[in-house]
Amino acid sequence: MTATELSPTTEVVHTMCTLDCPDACSLAVTVVEGRITNIDAAPENEFTDGWICSKVKRHAQRVYAPERVMTPLIRTGAKGGGEFRESTWQEATSLIADRMRAAIASKGPDAVVAFTYNSSAATIERASLTEAFFATIGATICEHTICAHTMGVSWDSVFGDMSSADPLDVVNSKLVVIWGANPTVSNTHFPPLVQQAVANGAKVVVIDPRRTAMAKRCDLHLAIRPGTDTVLALAIARYWSQNNMLDNDFIAAHTEGFDEFMAGAAQWTIERAAEVTGLAADDITTLAQWWGSTRPAMLRIGWGQERNANGGAACRAILSLPMLIGQFGEAGSGVIGSTSTGAAKPRRRWPKEALDGPHRRMLPLHQVGQWMAPSSDDPCEVLFVQGANPLVMCPDQQAVMAAFKRDDVFTIVHEQVLTDTTRFADIVLPATTSFEIEDVNSGYGSLMLMPVRAVIAPVGESRSNDETGLAMARAMGFDWSAADRSVAVEDPGPRNVAVPSRQFVDTFPFDGRARLVDAAQGAPRYVPVPAPEGALRLISPATSKLVNSMFGEFQSPSPAVLLNPADADARGLKAGAQVRLSNSRGSIVVPLEVNTDTAPGVAVMSKGVWLRNHPDGLGVNTLTPATGDALANGACFNDTFVHVAAV
Repeated sequence: MTATELSPTTEVVHTMCTLDCPDACSLAVTVVEGRITNIDAAPENEFTDGWICSKVKRHAQRVYAPERVMTPLIRTGAKGGGEFRESTWQEATSLIADRMRAAIASKGPDAVVAFTYNSSAATIERASLTEAFFATIGATICEHTICAHTMGVSWDSVFGDMSSADPLDVVNSKLVVIWGANPTVSNTHFPPLVQQAVANGAKVVVIDPRRTAMAKRCDLHLAIRPGTDTVLALAIARYWSQNNMLDNDFIAAHTEGFDEFMAGAAQWTIERAAEVTGLAADDITTLAQWWGSTRPAMLRIGWGQERNANGGAACRAILSLPMLIGQFGEAGSGVIGSTSTGAAKPRRRWPKEALDGPHRRMLPLHQVGQWMAPSSDDPCEVLFVQGANPLVMCPDQQAVMAAFKRDDVFTIVHEQVLTDTTRFADIVLPATTSFEIEDVNSGYGSLMLMPVRAVIAPVGESRSNDETGLAMARAMGFDWSAADRSVAVEDPGPRNVAVPSRQFVDTFPFDGRARLVDAAQGAPRYVPVPAPEGALRLISPATSKLVNSMFGEFQSPSPAVLLNPADADARGLKAGAQVRLSNSRGSIVVPLEVNTDTAPGVAVMSKGVWLRNHPDGLGVNTLTPATGDALANGACFNDTFVHVAAV
């Protein structure tokens, strides 16, 4: 079904959500006289089961936001002031082409940097003609180190090309271990599947520093100290070894590096692990006993444990645990990671010169404040930002702000609404939302593939990523034309893609053996990150209101910091008061919330809050470091230590 006509001016169009969430829900969008009036669930999707989250129900507020970019804009004031004049696409793309030609003539293609994240775009839009254009000219790539990068590299290190388990299979589990994930906020259709397993007798364990909604109703919650997940995993491995719970036949047949892995685990007794992780020794023992003796067991691994200097080691150690007890092969067992199917092949649409483009250098996305700093010798002269809001989302915020204020770097931002980042742009190009394009998409938390349909005409003069890349290519003299989405995928669905997902039955790692030891990093090991005396560890997780920073224009979470009562009392702080958070990178003043939903020693602030919601114009990432983990240089947001005091 594509559309149902209810009256001459009303129809319901079925499409798919493309936001950065595992679920990728099917949507039924009501359109009255060409305007979206309601967004709800459509029935075609087995995984999303006829209901959608509140964020998507309000998505039309972004489509028609007062901040919506309606036409190309050219800067007239100082960078950061957000002062622009209206322009045309022809004028804007001609100016972009002139600046790119000049930069390439001066310093080569490395001088053009593509800061394209596009995590909330559909499949073709993520690998659009914008990406093809930058590949053709040899522009610098910004590697997506800000989120899920370390986890992805870790999966590849341990499992190679082995597919994720199918999340729908969790209903058959007798134990579900949710480690570093908060599905109630992002991946909202997973908790009901877990509840089906619970109804059939399953136990649920949640490992998270916060008492999330799932933690409040699970059988065992381990409020782990951030950054110490490696220790917990190694202590569990040691316990299994000491108590004859290892599956030695499975280990012999399907692993490499077992002896070296266990040598690293040998030092981590339950008692020593309890001291480092902040957990009760009895709780660690209970988890180890349950996991080692309950079959089938499913691990749902998230991304929380990657956001620190030990992130790669933690992810690899956690992924290795099911290997040690052979928790694979039967229904309800295995590891749920990213389920991206690869059913669509968007690069088939690229012109030949894009596929044959020159070698390109790579920069870490989350460290833009360093490589583009005013004192940097990096050749960047033109920066193109698409599908990203780095002024809010990147660490070391004041360094990012200083970098984006540079007048000698020509910055283009392709965006739907006027974000904090657009205020620093030389040119702002209006972008379509997913309701204004034809595409195809699959989530990374199910095996569904569905068409993305144009529900309404493009708002204002907005253009898709594909159209924007085409316009820039033509301005640079390339004779390109658009390609239909059928080139990328013959059958856009709706359909459940037949991906092998029964691990060690129809999908395998490498040559059938998981690698418990990384070729470069060795066995997982824990390296303590020193904390200043009296400081709290600050984490900045996702919330139920935003997708990264999207929707902050109309439904911002509170900028408040949450402390455990013990930490508030020790500092003489009361809920509702204004408090100052400070460290060597800066300080911010925010309201204080106090409750037991965070562990002692851990402060919590929401990620993605726009700067206008902070009275001093600085957010949580003022305090976060731009460091990277040893395995993949993934962002270490959770290695933030702050002092909290009354104002």
